[in-house]
Amino acid sequence: MRKIARKQNRRRQMVGLDLAKNVGIYFPYNGKESYETANKFANYLKTRGISVAMLAYSDSKEKPAEVTESSIFGVFVKSQLGFNRVPHDNIVNTFVKQTFDIFFDLSLNNHFQNLYIANASHAAFKVGRTSKEGLNIFDFTLEIKDTADTQELIDAVLKYLEVFNQT
Repeated sequence: MRKIARKQNRRRQMVGLDLAKNVGIYFPYNGKESYETANKFANYLKTRGISVAMLAYSDSKEKPAEVTESSIFGVFVKSQLGFNRVPHDNIVNTFVKQTFDIFFDLSLNNHFQNLYIANASHAAFKVGRTSKEGLNIFDFTLEIKDTADTQELIDAVLKYLEVFNQT
């Protein structure tokens, strides 16, 4: 992961929602409910005039049939991870190479593939949950309870990014 970070030539910049033009959202797919939570967040950002791309990781061996992939939403699965847990899929490579104003990592755990996606992203401003591993990856972290769900993380992120907008 350090090699990836060294190779990146990303422009770090604190960006509030008022200035963001495009964002990337990464989340763990744990069923249709997790997709709907992330999609609701994406729709909110779209109403603010922000372009959104979403990527999800499903811990199953096959892609979920209940959601449809598109040019702005992709899913990768356990069978697309290499022996070292690095994702080997065109959807992942396309997503991490996009230059986002803000990257949101909505994962609530520190699985390697989650940290890899966040680290490899070329986003100017990376937002995620506070963790020992994430301190070197994210530009802004939020400490939330271990019992919190994705919606609570989204609510906290929006609260703080609104404060950034005011300054």
